[in-house]
Order: sequence, then structure tokens, then C-alpha cells
Amino acid sequence: MKISTINKFGGFALIAGSLLLTIYAISFSILLPIKEVTRDYTALVLNSNWIWIHSVAFVGVILMIFGFFTLYSRMQAESRLVGFLGFLFVEIAYIFQACKVTWEICLYPIIAGNQGTFFLLRDLVIKHNPTVVAFSTIASITIFMGIMLFCIALMQSKMFSKIASALIFVGALLYGLGPILSPLPAIGGICILSIGCFILGKRLIRNNN
Repeated sequence: MKISTINKFGGFALIAGSLLLTIYAISFSILLPIKEVTRDYTALVLNSNWIWIHSVAFVGVILMIFGFFTLYSRMQAESRLVGFLGFLFVEIAYIFQACKVTWEICLYPIIAGNQGTFFLLRDLVIKHNPTVVAFSTIASITIFMGIMLFCIALMQSKMFSKIASALIFVGALLYGLGPILSPLPAIGGICILSIGCFILGKRLIRNNN
């Protein structure tokens, strides 16, 4: 397969992934009872929209992994160590996100629907478990560090839009702060990040020589 074809697929993956993550963010805030998140998390998990919304997110994350790989392959010659570290952290962060969404699709509905285990979600036992806290912290750090370094490399590159890089950075920052603040900043961050990725995806498709 030609490199130009792979670049086009990567561009389409970034665009499709960003659109799916935007659909996820908007659907999460509109179709799920997010006001219940601090009182009874099981109300969200048992909602009929929970699984398909998170399935959309899962597909979006997988597409973004391929999209960022293609982005890095286009700029690796001029990105040096900063770009490589950014790419490495971003890919790890998205793998962590894919793992987290897998729990939410496959495990959380079972836990929430079982009388003997639903308290694990309702009383935030899982969320406050030291291992889960460590996982979430590492995931937030990797997405922040990865996007920060990757955006620096993007801004130094002559191939891609600096506006897109800034949008991705701001979006990742809001998303990373989401677990500390509330779901809404994280949802807004996903939308902003997705706009930046959409712009980069279009650039990849057009500039594929």
C-alpha cells in the first residue's frame, strides 16, 4: 500500500474518530442523567443509552490511535525527541482510554444491575479504589504530557495548522481536569480536541505526497 494512501486513511481516521468522540460527548451530556453522577452513578450506567454511547467512544478512540500514528509518521523527520515522546505518551493515553471504556461497556452494567455489587458504583467504591485512582491519575498525566509535547512538535512543523494544535492542547487540558472538576469540562474538552483533530485530518488528506 502506498504511503499516500495510508496518510489518507489516517486523515479519515482522525476525522471519523473526532466526530465519534464529539457525538459521544454531546450524547453523554444530553441523553444520560449526569445530574445523578454525584448521588447515584448506577442511574447513568443502567440507562438504556449507556452502552451504545460508550461503544461510539470506543470506536472513536481506536480510530484516533491510528490517526495520531499517521500524523507522527508525516512529521517524524522534523519533530525530533519532543515529537517522539509526545507521540508515545498520546498513544499510551489512548490505549488507557480504550481500556477504561471497555470496563464501562462490559463490566459496569453487570455491576450496576446486580443487587450484590451495585454499591460498588453507587458508593464510588471502584472510583476511590487506590489502584483505580492510580490508573486514572496516570491516564490523565499521559494525555496531558502527550498532547502538550505533541502540540509543541505540531506547532514547530510547517505541515500542520497551529490553530489546530492550540485547540487540541486546550481540549486535552480540560479533559484531563475533568475527573477533578466535573463531567462537563471533560465533555467540553473532548469537543474542542475533536475540532482540532478534524482540522488536522483534513490536512493529512490534502497533503499526502
